[in-house]
Amino acid sequence: MVSTAIPCSLLPFDPSAVSSSAVDAANSTFVRVSSKDKSYALILAYVATHLVSKDDHRSFEVRAGKKSYDSDSDNDDDDDDKTTSSIVVGFGLHRFTWQQHTLHCLRQSLGTPVGTREEAVRLENLVLMAPQLGNESILRAFVDAVVAASEATTDGFFSVYRWSHYEWCWNKVQSLQSRPMATVVLPALVKESIIDDVENFVTDECKAFYETHGIPYKRGYLFHGVPGSGKTSLIQALASHCNRHVCMLQISHPNLNDDYLQTIISRLPPRSILVLEDIDAAFTKDRKKKVEHSSLTFSGLLNALDGVGGHDGHLVVLTTNFRDQLDDALIRNGRVDVHVAFAHASPDQMADMFLAFYPRETRDRALAFADALVAALGPDRPLSTAALQHYFVTQRRSTADGAIANVDRVAIEIDARKKMAEEEAESDDDETEGDDKDDEGKDDVGAIKTAP
Repeated sequence: MVSTAIPCSLLPFDPSAVSSSAVDAANSTFVRVSSKDKSYALILAYVATHLVSKDDHRSFEVRAGKKSYDSDSDNDDDDDDKTTSSIVVGFGLHRFTWQQHTLHCLRQSLGTPVGTREEAVRLENLVLMAPQLGNESILRAFVDAVVAASEATTDGFFSVYRWSHYEWCWNKVQSLQSRPMATVVLPALVKESIIDDVENFVTDECKAFYETHGIPYKRGYLFHGVPGSGKTSLIQALASHCNRHVCMLQISHPNLNDDYLQTIISRLPPRSILVLEDIDAAFTKDRKKKVEHSSLTFSGLLNALDGVGGHDGHLVVLTTNFRDQLDDALIRNGRVDVHVAFAHASPDQMADMFLAFYPRETRDRALAFADALVAALGPDRPLSTAALQHYFVTQRRSTADGAIANVDRVAIEIDARKKMAEEEAESDDDETEGDDKDDEGKDDVGAIKTAP
């Protein structure tokens, strides 16, 4: 909404909110921004870092969110514990600069708090103000610039986004250094097939083919297999290789419903890889809900996946440790085009990772390391690539000879972790039994399947 000389009673804010400032409400241009607009959180963050004076009265909020990836680790299980935070302006009037302009931003609440399943939510919006009438173009250019800056990619880096259920937008939570595909330890044929598939998909020729035949321009991948086997690393490397953003979404969130999921997907930033984490966590194989109080239906999930697409062509990655728990309709051709199996480390992968950490060594030495490690592990100790990487990190001060000589430590740590897990399970069982009494009184080494 853009102001003209209108009565104060028709202004989209209480005039008293600006009465003590230099804002002339009757002779300013203003634009309202809904809290559901994708620019909303971006504007709050921008204003917080571009305030005119430290002497200005202002308030801030610190927002913590889940940190999607750790660039130094490939352990899929560790990501849940990492968080990141950001500072945004709080409620009230804030004076800030953009380019050569001094503007104002009023963040205000609307009405009384509205209850949800999780908490009471206060409806709010922003009013952007520029001095004098007829300056709408300045405000619109500012909003466009903030959005464009958030969606831009920087050479050598890729951005990670998570959907904010509080702000109804995709929030950038990290900017990570690009990961070379060479650092991803997968069977050579598997990695080459994935790279070829993605590179072919993003070509103008492929895009034209999809458009000519009326096929939604998207490509779906299922990454399935054991934890810590490289799923995260491959997503990072694909984002780096294709110069794309990574957008993470927990499909098991209790607030999701069919229409809401459609909205989330429709607001994906351009050139994105949409990652639906732990896709098995929402529904059983027979389509029953796993999330209590969730309003998302299985058909709603399928419809949302079918609706993914865009001018730039989105890549969609579903991840799971339990492929056998997925309904066939979820992973049929058209929704999932490429299936990639992630297994425990094979001897070839052990040798490849050895050479990654000791690049001056020969292939024969790497194979000798793999043979020694396989012998130390025996038949009953499968090893993830994340655990193998951890071993090399612990040996960072050792020579290649030392790394080969110390492989018994891998088996020792696996046994120790297994014993600890068993003890924790027994402790949990004892607690459960106590509560009840109170109430009464071999792996595939990487496989890839591609749809035509």
